[in-house]
Amino acid sequence: MFCKFYLTIATFVAIANADNVGWKSYFAENPVEFHDIPLVWESGNLTNIPTWLSGIFVRNGPAQLTFGSEKRHFSSWLDGFAKLHSFKFDGANVYFSGKMIESTTYMDSVAKGELVPQITLNALANPEEEWTLLEIGEIVAKMTKQWFHFGDGKHNGFDNSNPGLWRMGGIEDPMYLALTDYPYPQRFDINTLNTMELLSPANGFGMSGCTHWQREPGTDNSINFSYKTDLIFGNDVVEVYRYTPDNRDYAKPEIVATFIPHKNSAIHSFAVTESYAVFFFPAMTYDTSLGCLFENKFHVLECMVYLEDEPTDVFIVNLKTGEVQEIKADAWFFQHHINAYEINEGREVIVDLSPSDPFGLKEYVKIENMINPPEISDGFCFTPTGVSACSEITRYHFHLDTGSVETISFPNLMAVENHTMSRYVNQFDFPTINEAYRGKEYCIIYGWSAYDYSRTALVKKNTCDATKDKVVYMENHYTSEMFFMADPEGTNEDDGVLETVVFDGEKEQSYLLIIEASSFTIIDKAYLPHNIPWSAHGMHFPEAKWTLS
Repeated sequence: MFCKFYLTIATFVAIANADNVGWKSYFAENPVEFHDIPLVWESGNLTNIPTWLSGIFVRNGPAQLTFGSEKRHFSSWLDGFAKLHSFKFDGANVYFSGKMIESTTYMDSVAKGELVPQITLNALANPEEEWTLLEIGEIVAKMTKQWFHFGDGKHNGFDNSNPGLWRMGGIEDPMYLALTDYPYPQRFDINTLNTMELLSPANGFGMSGCTHWQREPGTDNSINFSYKTDLIFGNDVVEVYRYTPDNRDYAKPEIVATFIPHKNSAIHSFAVTESYAVFFFPAMTYDTSLGCLFENKFHVLECMVYLEDEPTDVFIVNLKTGEVQEIKADAWFFQHHINAYEINEGREVIVDLSPSDPFGLKEYVKIENMINPPEISDGFCFTPTGVSACSEITRYHFHLDTGSVETISFPNLMAVENHTMSRYVNQFDFPTINEAYRGKEYCIIYGWSAYDYSRTALVKKNTCDATKDKVVYMENHYTSEMFFMADPEGTNEDDGVLETVVFDGEKEQSYLLIIEASSFTIIDKAYLPHNIPWSAHGMHFPEAKWTLS
């Protein structure tokens, strides 16, 4: 029997005729700083918002791409400089703030009125305005100072910490970080959003870190890794790190394990279980040689190389013993792990992933592609590279005793009853779960799905019972990643609320949206006095202490 589908917000406008109302305004730069503006809930009913909702919800994403100059503009939206937006919660009372991360590269660009030489993801928009040979030398000099920790430590090659967030340390002595895949996070003050310092690894040759740190289940430890490259001899090694609440020294982590990878894969996230950390090294790789970087003006994604017919190397690290087991898998490329857990007394590991286009990071987020979605959606999920992005969330079942692996897909019971909405059910990214179930057996994933850029939906996926899958779609409202906050008195996995930021294309205005997680229905929304441009990630820190300015 197929489930009856409940569309949370009814829409009778055919998606095929969507006209992207207000979409371009979603990408308007907004570097304006503001603090502690009280928000007003649209319903006017303050009892709608749970009284237990407290702490600070923070979003991190691009907000400034130009500085007044008519030349040297970014071609990739993700190269835009990061801005933090925060929502301070005291039940229904919410206060809204926003401030740019004042990295040295950002401040140098502000002072000059033009982009200063720096490492970027993509090439500049106009090839004729690329970095000169002298400016490339300037980038190398900045990087060298970073790596060897000499000079004033400022004016470095890359310090744009967009788009991740994390808390190091315990809840009594927290340290808040803005993150990217480069292993130099920015520390910031969560109350004022002031930029505090750029943290550096002890070994400056850490070429790659990871935006999505993980909390070691059952502890308040932080788990991360660094991909270290010898630029002369090419010997690569991965170091898996643990930071305990008592150790907030970023340069001095506990090294849990090391292993030698077979290829320099693009890695944005990993998974943890109660005993293991799981790393997928896919066929999408980087050529990190100085030759490639010089040739491509230090635009990193221009050095991406997809290794056809190469398997994905999976390294399963025992967090208790440091033992590393390697298993080969036929896995599609992805950016985000969803969750992982153990069964059969730890002899089997389950990992859920959100596959994506291998070239999406380079092509999908190009500004020209993002701001010009098709006026008519054909319903096919092909990216600008022509590669299908229709791959659905996938479960990998690893048998540690035999080294074998199985892949499992999930049913879609909406396909017959509501074909229009069914396409979102298993094809989504930016996955969010109840963090109490991190590394443990679970059922519920909350995700964001997009077709043709602007046809976005919010998804609640039940991996244990597909009859409970739900979708929220609102015509010309452009959604983003959700974050789950658990009801402290709840007993079910989905007892709590979801927070997200949505852009109303018709009003050309952002709003904070609160969703009741169990029913997946809207509780209330509050329109914002300052828009938040398209962004990827956010995190709620319930322990965060705050005051009003």
